[in-house]
Amino acid sequence: MRATSHAVAVGVLLACLGLPVAGAALAGRDLRALGRFPPPLELPRDIPPFSWIAVALVLGASAVIAAGWIRRWSTTRGARCPEREGATGDRPGQGRPLAKRRPFPWWGWAALVWTLGWWWLAWTRQPWFAWGQRYTFTPLWLGLIVAANAAASWRGGTALMTHAPAEWLRLFGASAAFWWVFEWLNRFVHNWHYLGAAGVGAGEYAAHATVCFSTVLPAVAGLRGWLGTWPRLQARLADGPAWPWLLNRRAAAAALAAGALGLALMGAFPLYCYPALWAAPLLIGVGGSVLAGADGWWRGAAAGDWRDAGSWALAALACGFLWELWNWHSLAKWVYTVPFVQRWPVFEMPALGYTGYLAFGLECALAAQWALKTRVAAVSAPRSAGTAQPAGRPQ
Repeated sequence: MRATSHAVAVGVLLACLGLPVAGAALAGRDLRALGRFPPPLELPRDIPPFSWIAVALVLGASAVIAAGWIRRWSTTRGARCPEREGATGDRPGQGRPLAKRRPFPWWGWAALVWTLGWWWLAWTRQPWFAWGQRYTFTPLWLGLIVAANAAASWRGGTALMTHAPAEWLRLFGASAAFWWVFEWLNRFVHNWHYLGAAGVGAGEYAAHATVCFSTVLPAVAGLRGWLGTWPRLQARLADGPAWPWLLNRRAAAAALAAGALGLALMGAFPLYCYPALWAAPLLIGVGGSVLAGADGWWRGAAAGDWRDAGSWALAALACGFLWELWNWHSLAKWVYTVPFVQRWPVFEMPALGYTGYLAFGLECALAAQWALKTRVAAVSAPRSAGTAQPAGRPQ
């Protein structure tokens, strides 16, 4: 099964690397800029203006998804399910809530103090720290990662950092490769741009960026583990709408084809097809996994159990808020130029852009599943035999 997952991962990687190039070439776009590294800072001036139609499409799709949850919860109001209010199995970060509160770990307090200190350094311009002002991102996020693992452990969950340290370290390497794929896709759409990197050589840029990118998956996984220790949240997620079509092979094949087409169109028409940057890898990854018979968060979601998928999505949204917050006043930072929705910024990110973090969380779940090899580090264990079904749902 692990070999199958790796085959799907390789397929997603090859599709992300090759299909946008093919689409751009077929459309007659100039590909020479793809070979420039570091990528030059070129803020596009010809992006399509803000569009209420785009806003309606995003909000409409969000409303359709939200309606399913509201309908499901309204039909089970007042129902209780012991399995949802207690432990959630052996998945990382989903342990039993503490019966007796114990002290928050000292290393967790140290991580919080460290994080606050680096936040202060990132947002201020201390003359004595001018040499390191552009390098605050990684220390800041390392503090958050350790603090999140401490919080999960404190609340009785399984912190990957302490429970499986080798797997936790593996996640850093996988994270760097994972985010470099998105950097490659962004070379076609130019949705985000890095400031404060002027005069940096290719070697330093590659090394610094790789170290920064290595924190993405551990941060999302750490917060996902902490969210897994909140019984009420997990009970809600466990009793969500069932999406059985997620396991339908025809739907999976359609998702795979749509993802592949989306990547090609993104390369050919980036101003209009840029959402494929976030949607296409997810469609190909899930569609390919279902066709290959691999396990994943989609199996639970198909039955209405969204603990895995929902925890990852919410963790990514929380990380997204902190990414944008801490980026806001940093010296080395990123800014956005997003067609049709470039309005109502929350920090630097347009407000509607935050919806993309939910899908990104599901891609993080896929990447973590491909990167981690021990059972305890699995991100989507099936429900154990004999556990109760959600109240009101037929067995």
